Amino acid sequence: MYFPRLGLALVLGVASSFLALQAASAKDFQYECEDGTELTATFSPPEQAHGVADLVFADGKKVALPQAVSADGGRYTKDDIEFWIKGSSATLTIAGKTTNCETAD
Repeated sequence: MYFPRLGLALVLGVASSFLALQAASAKDFQYECEDGTELTATFSPPEQAHGVADLVFADGKKVALPQAVSADGGRYTKDDIEFWIKGSSATLTIAGKTTNCETAD
């Protein structure tokens, strides 16, 4: 009886450590855009099979953008929103309106 409990405890411990490491490898970046838009982007870890950028705007609006094919930089898009990053620069397009963004200091 002791061994099954120990095994379960070990499995749960390893699983929670793995989830904590995954969460720790995601990183937040603050962006300020030329049109006044401010947002935080959290990018999924590179080893994740399908990349995602979670954007949180200053007004509280949240959107998850799946990674799309890109020849240069990282491109994330869904519906009428596109967020395209390269280095510390990004372009944000919402409903056909594009603004340039930079990571905040």
